[in-house]
Amino acid sequence: MNYKLKNMMFGLTSVIFAHSGFAKELKLDDLFPKDRLIEVNITISEKNWDTLRYQRRTRENALPPSRQFAPPPSPYSYVEANVTIEGVTFNKVGIRKKGFLGSQNTIRPSLKVKLDHYETGRNIGGLNNLTFNNNVQDRSLMSQFMGYQIWDEAGAPGSRCAYAKVIVNGKNLGVYSHVETVREPLLKREFGNEKGTLFEGTVVDFYPEWEGSFERKTGDDKKGRELIVKVTNALQGGGGKPFFGGSVSGRAWVPNNGNYDKVWFMPEFVDSNWIKGVNGAGYEAGQGFEKLISKNFNFIKQMHYKASSLYLRFPFELKNLDDIQKTKNLLLRMKCDDGFVAYINGNEIARYNAPQSPKWDSMATSSGDDGSNATFVAFNINKHRDKFRTGNNLLAIHGMNISLESTDFLQVAELQTNEHDYQKAIWELIDEEAFYKFWALEGLLSFWDGYSGNRNNYFIYLNPDTGKFHFMPWGADCLFEKFSRLRVDRRSPRSVRLKGLVARKLYQIPSVRKKYAATIKQLMVEHWNEDKLLAETERIETMLTPHISDYQWRSVRFDAIREFIRNRRADVEIEINGKDMPIWPK
Repeated sequence: MNYKLKNMMFGLTSVIFAHSGFAKELKLDDLFPKDRLIEVNITISEKNWDTLRYQRRTRENALPPSRQFAPPPSPYSYVEANVTIEGVTFNKVGIRKKGFLGSQNTIRPSLKVKLDHYETGRNIGGLNNLTFNNNVQDRSLMSQFMGYQIWDEAGAPGSRCAYAKVIVNGKNLGVYSHVETVREPLLKREFGNEKGTLFEGTVVDFYPEWEGSFERKTGDDKKGRELIVKVTNALQGGGGKPFFGGSVSGRAWVPNNGNYDKVWFMPEFVDSNWIKGVNGAGYEAGQGFEKLISKNFNFIKQMHYKASSLYLRFPFELKNLDDIQKTKNLLLRMKCDDGFVAYINGNEIARYNAPQSPKWDSMATSSGDDGSNATFVAFNINKHRDKFRTGNNLLAIHGMNISLESTDFLQVAELQTNEHDYQKAIWELIDEEAFYKFWALEGLLSFWDGYSGNRNNYFIYLNPDTGKFHFMPWGADCLFEKFSRLRVDRRSPRSVRLKGLVARKLYQIPSVRKKYAATIKQLMVEHWNEDKLLAETERIETMLTPHISDYQWRSVRFDAIREFIRNRRADVEIEINGKDMPIWPK
């Protein structure tokens, strides 16, 4: 593997038993066996256990508006416990609950063990923080164990993973995944240098003015955030030249019937009785989009709990088509919550989170977080240059909300010419080959809650040796499922995930799609052997079955991962073996 030090020696931590008179050494390697479960015994007071397991994360405290500037404070606090790992006892350690929203559980909580929380200097091979995931979201119990193993075999940096039988006060909580915490020992092993800056990304991305949302774990904070800003600027496209946008005038209508479904976006349609306003339409029932919505185009009374669609028409004039014909990138840029279809002079030019045949009462097929939706996303419309004409033109937008109950809605449009070389700018800041492999692995394994699938569960490491960011996976209990459990359009490609801004921007470039397809083909040749993978699931099932708790058995379904393995090749190859991969968004 490119970044590993194959023969690295790990440090040792010795714990001396108070009543035994001898010391037993526990190495970091001892915590990641492949052929057995490690045993973790936790002794904790009932008061501390109840404090730990009943703490919870809510959408409100997990995703507050303030997270744009800094990660929100954790709702979980450390309590005191004694922990015995593989027969080695650590007295008086810190232990807390962990997990975002989907994996929370009061009976079998995921756990963080901080060995040096009360006594500094305690660690195992340099690692002082242990992660035990409860597998609540993974019915097969194999997603993390097999996923991280494939990642490692493919030569991509990431955590090691083993299984643990966790016992609390004598009660078996069942099978947990022990995932190597991403800290200095892992960075040293994978990159040969642990002195760089490490950030964790939790439902965040490279949005303008959101560099504070990434949580720094190690390294130089200032230097790392400066590179985040550079990546953000590279994705935004530098200094484009708008020829439509800002406070341009238009008209809008909240449709209450389908009488005009086939004609409202045509230039000759008469909209004189529609509401007149300026660019920036929608509503905000809470906080977030209010500054982006113009006065006359605030439709909270007409739409909230009443309507999901809005029709917008913006006339504009072009003196000539020279810039449009010559530009490297002709872009429609949208701030959109949640979906839209855009037309130029009656011709569809772009769509996002939209049903196949939108109507007057259509809803968006998916949604994103407000931080993403409040920033411009560019849609390359080079193939629609011929739809523009000298003189009068019309941009029409069918905006769609995710539901009638949604608390906000937004549509802001801009058309621009842009000479920015996206690939060149991005690859100066992100390691190209490493990202292709990371991205293709997320696609092959269908990581629907990872970076490319949900802008979530990932680390970025500023490697001092390259001066570029490298991506690593985290929270890998959401692999090996064909479809996302989130509200994602099921017509979207199965072989690639495109929610992450880096992935989404790059995928619009034909040469990138070609290289992505070649990367995933190579990964399948080298690491996707159905017989071996299915045999591994049988071995793991045999190994785990004696240790699964009665409570845990309620949700276990080993065959779930086998169905995915058997069908995955066909789902992927139909998209990567053609002349081009599926264009998305359409």
